[in-house]
Amino acid sequence: MKISIAMATYNGAQYITEQLQSFVDQTRQPDELIITDDCSTDETENIVRKFSETAPFEVVFFKNEKNLGYCGNFNAALMKSTGDLVFLSDQDDVWFPEKIEHMVGAANRNPEALVLMNDAALTDGDLNEVGLTKVGQIRSAGISLDGFVMGCCCGVRRELLDICMPIPAGMKGHDNWLVELADDLNAKVIDNRVLQYYRRHESNESQFIANRTTKVTRTDVFILSLRNLFQKDSATQTAAHLSQLVMFADGVHEVSLKAPEGYRNQLAKLESCYRQRVETTKNRAAVREKWLLPRIVAVGGLWIQGGYRNSNGLKSIIRDIVG
Repeated sequence: MKISIAMATYNGAQYITEQLQSFVDQTRQPDELIITDDCSTDETENIVRKFSETAPFEVVFFKNEKNLGYCGNFNAALMKSTGDLVFLSDQDDVWFPEKIEHMVGAANRNPEALVLMNDAALTDGDLNEVGLTKVGQIRSAGISLDGFVMGCCCGVRRELLDICMPIPAGMKGHDNWLVELADDLNAKVIDNRVLQYYRRHESNESQFIANRTTKVTRTDVFILSLRNLFQKDSATQTAAHLSQLVMFADGVHEVSLKAPEGYRNQLAKLESCYRQRVETTKNRAAVREKWLLPRIVAVGGLWIQGGYRNSNGLKSIIRDIVG
């Protein structure tokens, strides 16, 4: 089994050396490390090129001609990878020495899995452990593990990449695209072994509640939900959310055209689900534009018609009444 690491970098000089060294320290080293850089202006490129001179595996560095953004940069790295199992890597984490070996074993034990994920220990910016893990935080918060989509914990099989790449242009998250597809194909496996550090600092992209470095509880999630209920949803935010839903539905349709026969029925159901969510979002947006009394009546009508079936139920109803 050929192993690739796909790493996306951007001004990562402060932390990247530790992550690169953790690749060398692996008990089962990768066969190739693909790094795409999103027009860094610091020493990232020099650090990588110096590392490549002594690395015991192939290191291929590409610098994007223009800034592609977080998702676009990972798309570029994944498109250039050639491994049978491709690990995604951020530039600021540190892997434990047994990560690749353990996850290759998990892949061999789960031949049907298209995405395999490991747990990660949360740390502060200086890599000091805080006594919490990502999966532990999700469970403590009472959130379904369907919400565990962290790309830096993923190993992705070539079979999935062959049918779902490139990532649809404009998609906000590369990991949402890959992991949700695998999840909906019943092909995501979560290994509870903690196999890396997940460094939290002010430059992290993800602000998901389970990424906090203090223990998250169900009460925290409830309070956050209440706050979100009474926050005004701007037309811009709604339009952006709708755009992502349409993009995902269209992307799933394209995947279904390339997928093996065994995946097509499930992909058709997934596309249908997203098309329904698109219509629900459009209807809810129209409801929120009404005055209070007509809005309440419209919410009731939408509920009777089953318009909240693909949403968060009562929370969504209250959110739409608030306007």
